[in-house]
Amino acid sequence: MNERSATGHADGRSGANEPRQPGSYWCEAVAEGPVYGTGDTARYVLGTFRTISPVLALRWLGGQALWIVERLDPDPGHSAWVQPSMRLPGAPGPDHPAELRAWYQDRNGQRAAHAHLKNGHPLLVVVPDADCTYTLSVRPEAPPAG
Repeated sequence: MNERSATGHADGRSGANEPRQPGSYWCEAVAEGPVYGTGDTARYVLGTFRTISPVLALRWLGGQALWIVERLDPDPGHSAWVQPSMRLPGAPGPDHPAELRAWYQDRNGQRAAHAHLKNGHPLLVVVPDADCTYTLSVRPEAPPAG
């Protein structure tokens, strides 16, 4: 399995080597899919983030969700390059980018996710696409025993 990492920090630092903070949340956005012609699977870390706030963890996760969605399936209502003649009815079958957009916009779901994290449980959002699976996760990290 190949792995490459992209930073989740504005200043270019990688979050992987930072010291753990008591009661922090580790956030990760990952793409995983087949490497054509090899039979192998590659895992690509799109971004990482650590915070002590479940609110900021969910905000970061939402930003990553929108970043992925806009690259998979730009919203035709908000994309300057999509012309009116290109706005056709959706193709049959599941529309995973739309599901991810709906997850992000569901305020009741976001409140439930916040409570889930505050109770010490991990959160996973898994979105399959045609040739790749995207996983957005937040894992609470326990404070060091002491």
